[in-house]
Amino acid sequence: MKELLERNYQSTVKRGLIDEFTSIEDFLAKIEEEVLELWSFYDINDKIEPFELADIILVCLNMATHFKIDIEAILMAKVRYNEKRED
Repeated sequence: MKELLERNYQSTVKRGLIDEFTSIEDFLAKIEEEVLELWSFYDINDKIEPFELADIILVCLNMATHFKIDIEAILMAKVRYNEKRED
């Protein structure tokens, strides 16, 4: 997971899409853009486009990396929490 996070982040930095000034709002706008692309593909084709879904996930992972969130640990904690939920 750590290699995936680092490679994803560095490739995005290299393309000039992330820098030290990239804000939470920038990431949220990019997530929204990617969700709309997935939605648009679904509306046209009535199926999920895996690469568009991956784009959403990769932007979220970049956001976590950028803001130094240990997303792997958080994901595991969230799964454990969800396993115990009653609803």
